[in-house]
Amino acid sequence: MKILLTGATGLLGRALRKQLLLIPNIELTAAAYSRAVPPLVRADLTDSGQVEALFQTALPDIVIHTAAERRPDIVDSQPEKARALNVAATETIASACARHSASLLYISTDYVFDGSNPPYFPDSPVNPLNEYGRLKLEGEQIIKNICPKGAILRIPLLYGPVEFLEECSVTELAQKLLVTAPVKVEHWARRYPLHVDDVSRAIIAITSAMRDFSEAFPIFLLSGPTPWTKYEMLLEMGRVLGKSTSHIIPDTAPPSGAPRPKDCRMDTSRLESLGYAPQIAFGEGIKSALLPFFNSGV
Repeated sequence: MKILLTGATGLLGRALRKQLLLIPNIELTAAAYSRAVPPLVRADLTDSGQVEALFQTALPDIVIHTAAERRPDIVDSQPEKARALNVAATETIASACARHSASLLYISTDYVFDGSNPPYFPDSPVNPLNEYGRLKLEGEQIIKNICPKGAILRIPLLYGPVEFLEECSVTELAQKLLVTAPVKVEHWARRYPLHVDDVSRAIIAITSAMRDFSEAFPIFLLSGPTPWTKYEMLLEMGRVLGKSTSHIIPDTAPPSGAPRPKDCRMDTSRLESLGYAPQIAFGEGIKSALLPFFNSGV
């Protein structure tokens, strides 16, 4: 099986690439842009010519499209750039999949829901509160209209090994453990964070089953097993790292910036039917991700 992975240098892309390389009988082409170094292929997904050249070289059976601007506040501050990557590039990739008879797994988000009526199911009504959610939902609709076969995976907040703490909104919280002055941390939205290795396992389960799907674009939902507010995540980070959290103050007001849903818990039974189950508890996973920074003093 030939697989083309986009966004291969991102938080999820790095983890997924490592797992895909361990699977026999898979020929992987991993594409990225600003941080691409060999053996990764450098490709600007907003350039249709470069996308077509990428497809002609990789000749993929399946495309896993993880590349996106996933930060809601950046989407709001750079709307044209975000639309170019999250919508226009997605349309270009879907069109290329159609021309080359490739299936497409599109990575979407729980932010397509408004968080007012969990748990959510694949057929639950969508109502994104922010532009990031709206762009990802637009991407879903585009691929279903253009690409003959594939799947959609809506994922929650991700965390895992990072190149710098600010790369992930979860690990970024840990910087507050390095100060002693009182600091407020959001204690409003309930999130369901999941380690990128667990998300990668879900993606592999979906791609392995793609040939047996009875519908053109089934929607899979993925949430972590336990709800956490950012305040609770930070307390857990302090516990596993042995750092004081006495200066951390819970803030029960909704966060500033782009609107966030309050609770987007999603039903994962469709993924479980493929044999998927999460393996990494939050405390275990976040400790592993943060220790390299705290051992070196950040």
